[in-house]
Amino acid sequence: MKKVLSIVFFLMTTLCTFGQVFTDDLHVTSGAGRTTDYTQKEVELKRVAGSGSRYTVTFKKLAPMAYKTFGDFEIDGVMSTVDAETGVTTFATSATEGKWVNVTPTAAIGGVTEGSKSTLTSFTATLSADKSKFVAELNFMTMGSDVSVVFGKQIDTAINTLTTADDNTYVEIYNLGGVRIQHLQRGINIVRTANGKVKKLLVK
Repeated sequence: MKKVLSIVFFLMTTLCTFGQVFTDDLHVTSGAGRTTDYTQKEVELKRVAGSGSRYTVTFKKLAPMAYKTFGDFEIDGVMSTVDAETGVTTFATSATEGKWVNVTPTAAIGGVTEGSKSTLTSFTATLSADKSKFVAELNFMTMGSDVSVVFGKQIDTAINTLTTADDNTYVEIYNLGGVRIQHLQRGINIVRTANGKVKKLLVK
């Protein structure tokens, strides 16, 4: 009887800690306003044993810079809520940091080492009712600049809007070489607005 109970306990523990891995497109926008698109990237959603609705979300082989994979970025303390009508699960966290694991040699470029942490400024995610589609968005800091990550969702990365300088909702300004500047310069500037959109701005 004791052996049967041990097997049941083991199976329950295994189920509670089971991790589901999703493969989809991933888009990374660096602090310089450059967006890099990746295909076939993986994100693991893993329930914490005995917690019920608490998860760890891991972005596998995350590359905050083009062609420079830093390692896996783990976000702990992710809590879930299920919409009773749609069956969609929503995830959020109050964590202020994410941890780097399985760090690669190129991570040294960003000052990242095994177990080091990066400031997490936002994280949201959803899981479809049939558990087949995971969409996540996060923002974190590395090398003193913001990095924005979108997984599982198509985004328009083209900079194709040209406006005049009467729009003052921008939060970051770059020249055409991708270098961040403090003030608008005469000619074409690349700006990022408060809602995260990137566009060209003409100063006459």
